[in-house]
Amino acid sequence: MRILLTSALAASTVAALGLSACAPAATTAVAAAADGEKTTARCFRTDTVRNFRTDRQSDLYIRSLRDDVFQINTSGACWDLDSAVSIAVTPTLGGSDTVCVGDPVQILVPNADPGRRTCRAFVTKSLTAEEVAALPDRARP
Repeated sequence: MRILLTSALAASTVAALGLSACAPAATTAVAAAADGEKTTARCFRTDTVRNFRTDRQSDLYIRSLRDDVFQINTSGACWDLDSAVSIAVTPTLGGSDTVCVGDPVQILVPNADPGRRTCRAFVTKSLTAEEVAALPDRARP
């Protein structure tokens, strides 16, 4: 009986220490939000893309309905992206419409030719308000 109680006490101590290791990061995020700092979003739903712009053939910037801006890198292999009037972003993996930084996606670029063009890309990063302001006008969604 005493061994069982000692094991339970040791397990609960380890669990408490593990949880307390996460506390400073969570507290920092809450404090930053309380101070008015905006943390960058890590994910967006592909059906909430409301605007996009390109910078060269390789960088696509999208703005979500929540006003978050994400950079998507196509590695320069996405033809007609710089002249596209509309695009569709679809996840490559899984059945969810949510994609996050680091996830592979497909960019669908409709064009005048019969058929549609699809290119592979990666969600590179979520931009802060300062990074969005620093983008050239032609690239700011």
